[in-house]
Amino acid sequence: MDEKFDLENIDKTFTRFKVGSKVEASVVAILKSGLLLNIGGKKDGLIPFSSEEENALKDVKIGDKFDAIIVNTKDESGAIILSKKKADDIRLGNEMVNNLNVGDNTNFIITSTNKAGLISNLGSFEVFIPYSQISSRKVDNNLNNYVNKQFRATILEIDLIKKKIVASIKAYEEKVTLDNEKAFFESVFENKIVTGKIVRFITFGAFVNVNGVDCLVHNSQVSYDNRPASEVFELGKSYDFRVISVDRENKKVSLSYKVLQENPLTAKVKQLKVGDIVNGKVKKILPFGAVIVFGDNIEGLLHIKEASHFYVKNIYEVAKVGQSLDLKIIDIDYDNNKVSLSLKAMQEEPEVLKLVKENDN
Repeated sequence: MDEKFDLENIDKTFTRFKVGSKVEASVVAILKSGLLLNIGGKKDGLIPFSSEEENALKDVKIGDKFDAIIVNTKDESGAIILSKKKADDIRLGNEMVNNLNVGDNTNFIITSTNKAGLISNLGSFEVFIPYSQISSRKVDNNLNNYVNKQFRATILEIDLIKKKIVASIKAYEEKVTLDNEKAFFESVFENKIVTGKIVRFITFGAFVNVNGVDCLVHNSQVSYDNRPASEVFELGKSYDFRVISVDRENKKVSLSYKVLQENPLTAKVKQLKVGDIVNGKVKKILPFGAVIVFGDNIEGLLHIKEASHFYVKNIYEVAKVGQSLDLKIIDIDYDNNKVSLSLKAMQEEPEVLKLVKENDN
């Protein structure tokens, strides 16, 4: 039979030259617009020069043969438009699959979606990520938002015959979380300075993500003026904290922000010196003395031993809540902002006590 009327060969030619088909191409000329190729039929093939094909065509010369993928069969020039890069990607993808096992992790770019989940490709293999395996976190209901984005996933199944792979982004995320958690608790300790991002506000504080682990900063550890976390921090912003407690058994870590800030009281106490006379009000009565507030909300302690030259059994014998007293500063602990006050230092020593001391001597 005359070859030109061989319907079987004609049918094969048309089948071969479909978009997405792989053909063997031979370089016959290098034009300004691209590579002119022989692909085994009456039509020429052309790979236009482009930034996408640049690396794939870098060392190609006349006479070279390679696989190419048909991307357009109806070009204005009459040539069939091909891509060497797409063929290279499929080859490399297949090589990757040959080295992959169930449980391995690899990257996928999502190419499309269906109602059941996300779809990608690795070489000539279709990769399917079921909806239930998209994420360990909240899944975006609009699956199209995942298209053209890259994700790392764990291989669950590989079907070499059907050329299908089932993968899980969720499984990979969970493994990363466990690995991060293990590394974090192996390295964290009290007083360590860490940087964390505010991820959620709660009634009594905020959760801070430090290296993938959520830690708690209580409102009492946020500021010296007792402002809540929601008024001091910005959601999504990172801050430095000091670790104040670590419970490895229950995987809990508490942080403090305020200890890294200068206590406003410190600056006030630094201005005081032993021997200063202050006027303050009794704020609270304690078994061993009284808390006095003076100056700009500075608190000092009037110990019962400093209340009088004579023995005082109960501090309320000489001081009552709300009472104003002139007192002398007799000691200052600048490191801990503690001020010791004396009432008896403001009083002249009674003559009878002087006589007792003279007789003792």
